[in-house]
Amino acid sequence: MALRIERMGSDAVGIAHDGDRTVLVRGALPGELVTCRITEERRGFSAGDAEEILEPSPMRREPVCPYYGKCGGCSFQIVSEKDSAELKAGIVRDNLRRIGHIVDLPEFSVFHGSFHGYRHRARFHIDPAARKCGFLGRRSSSVIPIDSCPALSPKLNALLADGRTLLGKGREAMFGNRMDRSTGLAEVSAFEGDDEVSLGAEPVRITACDVSYLVSASVFFQSNPSVLPHLLSFVKENAIGDSIMDLYSGVGTFSALFEGSGKRVYAVEREKQCLALSRQNAPSALSFSADVAAWGRKSGRHVETVIVDPPRTGIAPEAISLILSWKPERIIYVSCSSATLSRDVGLMDGYSVTAASVFDFYPGTGHDETALVLDRRI
Repeated sequence: MALRIERMGSDAVGIAHDGDRTVLVRGALPGELVTCRITEERRGFSAGDAEEILEPSPMRREPVCPYYGKCGGCSFQIVSEKDSAELKAGIVRDNLRRIGHIVDLPEFSVFHGSFHGYRHRARFHIDPAARKCGFLGRRSSSVIPIDSCPALSPKLNALLADGRTLLGKGREAMFGNRMDRSTGLAEVSAFEGDDEVSLGAEPVRITACDVSYLVSASVFFQSNPSVLPHLLSFVKENAIGDSIMDLYSGVGTFSALFEGSGKRVYAVEREKQCLALSRQNAPSALSFSADVAAWGRKSGRHVETVIVDPPRTGIAPEAISLILSWKPERIIYVSCSSATLSRDVGLMDGYSVTAASVFDFYPGTGHDETALVLDRRI
């Protein structure tokens, strides 16, 4: 089946039509004519992989990783880092208009870094019996042994190349009955800080925007240290007023930006391990361990700025209603899913998007990261 790719959709998937039916084509770029092998039939759409590129886009380039197409880690190495970021910005704009029904959008700022060596956080898969270390294969539960990954930082690549530490951690998981039941494999999370690597709950220090954070491999922290300062600056520069609410605050990534500023910061995070680190990273913040909606019902109060950085599922409708009831002057919404971001922003009546940035934290993949500023109109 030959298809003309019309535009890019979420997760950097090409969108085409076969008659009236929508077809999602992985590995295709806007404007390209490709043949497609359908792998899924769903209600309302089909999905598949680009097989032959009959008319390639000028943006297309050869993948830089020898494991591309085998390893499931990266699925979008077919464009440069700059083109990747611009395409993702287009996806975000399109989702805001189609899903959020937001017509009046500001100019987007777009930030990207190099693909090579950017990842300071990874989740390795270990097969102790076969003595294999690497990542899961594409749409597979088998380990692809990898000697060197071009996306990984030098210290994480050294773990792969040597293998002994990762295999040791895999055996510990096996004897401790902590294997992944769905794959039968051990999972080892790693995070590289300024000087050390964390392979579990032990924290290491990493510095960004002159803030020294304590972070461990068992909690979330952005993995791209060259792009992270741009996001931190965006949030810090756009926060207004003397009172800030940091919802889904994680390890205090944003709360820590306001240490010593005299601003009152409320940090709300459900995961207790994250909150323990947040209290060290942002000791001046008033920290609460709770679900955002549950906390808001009891403790909602007026603040000038609300910062939200929810998981990919977005903000629960109840939590959106609570945030709106507080009538903050400004909402800063940071999101790793422009689809749920667009859905949520479309529900924020009385607010307009006044600033927007896209941060390509994960070049070579279809993931996007967006930050919006929403100002109260009424």
